[in-house]
Amino acid sequence: MKILMKAGCYLSIFVMLFFIGVGAAMAAIGGIEATSGAVYFKAKGAQSWGIAAKGVNVDIGDRIKTGSDGRVLLLLKDKTRLTLGNDTEVEVSKFLLGKKARSAVYSVSTGKIRAVVAKFSGKSDIKVKTQTGVAGVKGTDFIVMNQGAANVYFGKEGHVEVSGDDDDSVKLVSNKMTENTSGAAPIEPVTVEEGSPLAEVRAQLEAVTDVSAPVEWEKAGRLPEMLARWNINYGRYLAESKRYKEALDVFRIAVDLSANSRIQAEAHLEMGTVLALYMNDPQAALVEYNAVIEKYPELPFAGNALYSAAKINMDIGNKDEARRLFTRYLNEFPQGSHTETAQQLLRTLGAE
Repeated sequence: MKILMKAGCYLSIFVMLFFIGVGAAMAAIGGIEATSGAVYFKAKGAQSWGIAAKGVNVDIGDRIKTGSDGRVLLLLKDKTRLTLGNDTEVEVSKFLLGKKARSAVYSVSTGKIRAVVAKFSGKSDIKVKTQTGVAGVKGTDFIVMNQGAANVYFGKEGHVEVSGDDDDSVKLVSNKMTENTSGAAPIEPVTVEEGSPLAEVRAQLEAVTDVSAPVEWEKAGRLPEMLARWNINYGRYLAESKRYKEALDVFRIAVDLSANSRIQAEAHLEMGTVLALYMNDPQAALVEYNAVIEKYPELPFAGNALYSAAKINMDIGNKDEARRLFTRYLNEFPQGSHTETAQQLLRTLGAE
């Protein structure tokens, strides 16, 4: 009798564990299909990261991240494929799949992700979110790169509704790019011309978001700088086209994209020029010029910022500050391009 009871007890435990395992498997909303390089996984509620491997189930609240050479392909239950590039971290924040409706939110903390969202006949609400941007998709293929507050989106197929911190949005379609940063709506989508710097950036992003593709990692590491440089050039074009608000947004994105001090200083200087010359906002221009003077005093851009700030202060009647800045300019940049003009203006201002 005791033996039978004991056997029954073991059978009950086995059945219970079996159904728990089946339930866990059914609860999983997808899994890791392939990896390359360093990839890590942290289940919802876990205290530490573990090594990710092919076949690991992924559920709501789980997080996946990659190292400097890592890439990982996730296959979801609705056949959507998410490929995380290197230096990327993503959380599956929401996933619901029914016969007539589906919804999901994939939250990107940082990095690069390609989303090939499977087509669906019912109601669909799929979002890829960063801290400062949202891409709403139904069935499409696109790439997003998040770097700090800046987001850059490339359309591959279908269309994506891209928005920023507010409700303003743009429609991203195949062979177009849009971007935004904190406090700014996405820019009007730009065509990716073959052979252009944008096409080169897109090709690099396609490689790092493909688990099996060869990657030039050193070149891929320069993606933020390449994009920031493109932004400065595009911002100048927008300013020349009298699209001043758009130019300012593009220059701000350049600052947020790159940690390169020369690019940041140049972008601040360009913003100051647009605000001072075209938007009649001397106080806002001074903020940008002062950012260059204070943060990047060792760079040549500081000379132009000093001269421009001195000229603005002179124009708005701050004579003492204008004298101080002209004098500093002449002391620090005696061979600068504005030396003669600065000397003349300083004489006009007279002694303190």
